[in-house]
Amino acid sequence: MGPLSPGRLSRRNLLAATALGTAATTLPLSTGLLTPAVAATPQSILENLINLRFGMFLHFNMGTFTDEEWATPRQNPTRFAPSAVNCGQWADAAVSAKMRYGVLTAKHHDGFCLWPTAHTSYNVMNSSYRQDIVAQYVNAFRARGLRVGLYYSIWDRSYDVQAYDTHHSVPADQFIVPGDITFILNQLRELLTNYGPIDILFTDGWTWQMGQQDVPYQQIRNLVRSLQPDCVMIDIGGLTQPLIGDAIFFEEPLGIRAPAGNTYAALQGQTISNGWFWHPSTPVDNPMSLSSILDHLADLEPKYTSFILNCPPNRNGVLDTNIVNRLAEVGRAWNPNPNRPPLPPQPLRAEYPVTPVNAYATSFRAGEGPLNAIDGHHNVWYQSCWSTYGGPALPQSITVDLGGVWSNVSTLEYLPKQLSRGSGNNGDITSYTILTSTDGVTFTQATSGSWAGDVNYKVAEWSPRNVGFVRLQINAATGGYANVSELRIGGRTAIPTLVSRLPITSGSYRIAARHSGGTVDVSGVGTADGTNIHQWQWAGANNQRWTFESTGDGYFEVRGVHSGKLMEVAGLSRDDNGNVALWADANVPQQHWAITPVGGGYYLFTNRLSGKALTVAGGSTANGANINQLTYSGLPQQQWQLIPS
Repeated sequence: MGPLSPGRLSRRNLLAATALGTAATTLPLSTGLLTPAVAATPQSILENLINLRFGMFLHFNMGTFTDEEWATPRQNPTRFAPSAVNCGQWADAAVSAKMRYGVLTAKHHDGFCLWPTAHTSYNVMNSSYRQDIVAQYVNAFRARGLRVGLYYSIWDRSYDVQAYDTHHSVPADQFIVPGDITFILNQLRELLTNYGPIDILFTDGWTWQMGQQDVPYQQIRNLVRSLQPDCVMIDIGGLTQPLIGDAIFFEEPLGIRAPAGNTYAALQGQTISNGWFWHPSTPVDNPMSLSSILDHLADLEPKYTSFILNCPPNRNGVLDTNIVNRLAEVGRAWNPNPNRPPLPPQPLRAEYPVTPVNAYATSFRAGEGPLNAIDGHHNVWYQSCWSTYGGPALPQSITVDLGGVWSNVSTLEYLPKQLSRGSGNNGDITSYTILTSTDGVTFTQATSGSWAGDVNYKVAEWSPRNVGFVRLQINAATGGYANVSELRIGGRTAIPTLVSRLPITSGSYRIAARHSGGTVDVSGVGTADGTNIHQWQWAGANNQRWTFESTGDGYFEVRGVHSGKLMEVAGLSRDDNGNVALWADANVPQQHWAITPVGGGYYLFTNRLSGKALTVAGGSTANGANINQLTYSGLPQQQWQLIPS
């Protein structure tokens, strides 16, 4: 969750101040998000979610004891020191308010874990309260008929699961490595295996920190679906459209509220006190007023949005009396409306996504290249887009490389530009053609159609098939140019399974530039870390031969035969003209390359860290011309032939 300020908190009082009358009936309390007699479908799961109406958010973690909204990482775990933890009291207070579920911060952005995870020592078993709080919480809430949710921050500032991010002061030497993804998957496996049915999983610090490509949405979602198929995934990312999870989270303290007429399944979060976490002023401050809470419930119920009210436990592990009393007042004054119409049909989704490794386009505006359309990166204050604004006339296209051929691919989700929108000229796609390919060269039309030219989420479908590459051709758009905030591709009714990767054999290759025929060569037959890589005419030497090793997730390491070392972008450069050099294998993203066919037997090499393309500097044809990285623009010095050697 974002940091709060009194100014932001005051927004909770902007809704009307009229209290609700007490309804005569209450909704029956279900035994789960789905009753056993109902088949689990995306629609029915979301219907049951929003029928929970009202829930309790529980921010209880290291920040409770440090008076911080975002606790400083790597503190002494003994600072977490509740005298006791009474999850039964939390649950009783929730029941008294007619809440029907809870969500507990199992791990916040500082990385301290409320369960005895095996994957970091920064957890409750090394604190001053050596008990499994997640277990206590789920047992107490279930014992009172309440549904249980968990909040898990992908961003972990103690384990250093984070990527370079100027918005949140994360330095340039930070990036996601494969071990980070394994760490996340292992911790989620613990939470989703050891604590029974988990009805809701909140993730945070993902879309708005490193994005859902760096930490692949496909891997996280597949794990959750395999362990908890009825669990609703909600990522906190500032979006008001259903793209980054199953349901939307409107974070009210940041000014994000369910709009009038909303029909998307959603939760809206607000805090009863001044902060998400407990602070010394919490027990003496006046909590959110009864009338304001009732107004929220009245406003959100017809918008198919559950109100999740944060109630932070104190340093004694209980809710303060002023909060308990306010919740009891709510329960005496409010009942859910049993006559609300059923949830309208929800948009079709790529329920089983495939995380791409690369994208290229026929045109783009400087700084708004095609990789922005697949980075899964968004927040309330900023967005990334692929845009053709100011470029050639439509039609234009973007081609997405899925990092292999996958079965059962049938669906494309499109999110138009969300922020800084003008009037009718935002580049919203209104006419499209979608083509697919298994080799990246020969494309077949899968579908075509039209979309409304507006801000709303869009979807296109075709018959399930094997797909390695998807090309979205924009035929028409508002303003005469295209804007794509995000694309998501996958299967809707069946899980895509990997059919094949790029057909590169186990032998060695010469990598020859299209414009010159010159070969990628290690300067001076060097073997030291940092040895420069440049262009040289083919001489059959081992410093000109390379092997390709799959990373297992769509990328390749490119290894020099003579040295056994890898081709990498030097110095963690993310800039145009960043140098390319030799370095020992460290299994890091600057050593990983997406290798994408572009036709004619040539390939584009895109670095995983920087998103830049392997390029002969200046298009030189001379021996010794430097090889560096540059934003891909389809130049022949950026296209490479792989010749068995």
